[in-house]
Amino acid sequence: MADMPRADKGQDLERRVLRRIFWPASVSLAGVAMINVMTLLTEAQRAGTPLDAGIPLVLEFSSVSVLLVLIPLMSVFMRMVPLQPSRWLVALPLYLGMSIAFSALHVLGMVTLRKALFWVFWGRSYIFFRAPLTDFLYEYRKDLLSFSVIVVICHLVRRLEEKRREPTAAGVQSHPAGRLALRSGSRTVWVDAATFEWASAAGNYVEFHGGGSHLLRMTLLGLEDLLTRSGVDVVRVHRSRIVNRAKVREVLPTRDGDFVVRLLSGAEVRGSRRYREILAVDASGDSCP
Repeated sequence: MADMPRADKGQDLERRVLRRIFWPASVSLAGVAMINVMTLLTEAQRAGTPLDAGIPLVLEFSSVSVLLVLIPLMSVFMRMVPLQPSRWLVALPLYLGMSIAFSALHVLGMVTLRKALFWVFWGRSYIFFRAPLTDFLYEYRKDLLSFSVIVVICHLVRRLEEKRREPTAAGVQSHPAGRLALRSGSRTVWVDAATFEWASAAGNYVEFHGGGSHLLRMTLLGLEDLLTRSGVDVVRVHRSRIVNRAKVREVLPTRDGDFVVRLLSGAEVRGSRRYREILAVDASGDSCP
């Protein structure tokens, strides 16, 4: 399969980052909002002050709604101004300015929603700014915490997604020239992908054979994918074993209905009957074509 164009990869990464941030944030913020609503209602009841339950709902969820709208904006901003140790002198003032813009947009959005909803449900105006400068500084102090949490979470999620997209599987790297860098313990051994003969799963490791034998910390499925992308015709002969079809010399049946794959090197790999058809082995045990 051809590699995705770079633009498509970037868009896919952005979608994954947003998805991993947005839904957990929605649930968390909604939970906090409901706790605040219940607290306001309880305090009003204790004070003997009548309070329409819709008012704290509007107050809390107008804020939550605007915060959720701002998360995609923050994700775009952090992609344009990544947090890198070598650029913190440039990034710091930009993030400070963004925190002010974040708070201003949050306040503007939630106040607009509140004014509209108060007019629709209660036929009266909602007044927020009684002392504009003091009120904004108060809101900015609260928004700075939300801004910081979103920045940290976006940064961590983006780093995790970028690492997942690296062509590395905890032990093997594929390269355009069909070369594999095998990380076996503290050593890195380079081999041609075409020299691969067979591999088997061994717990959390994979035993790699071809150009020598190496014990790699990765999954068999991950190795199979990397070899396939490097042009190797990999075939599974057992749920825990794969072979290079080009290295197969013959396939021999066993008495229990399974089979043995004999490779050009003389190595023999035990196969399971459920994978017979993949190697085109017929009932008589003829070798694959």
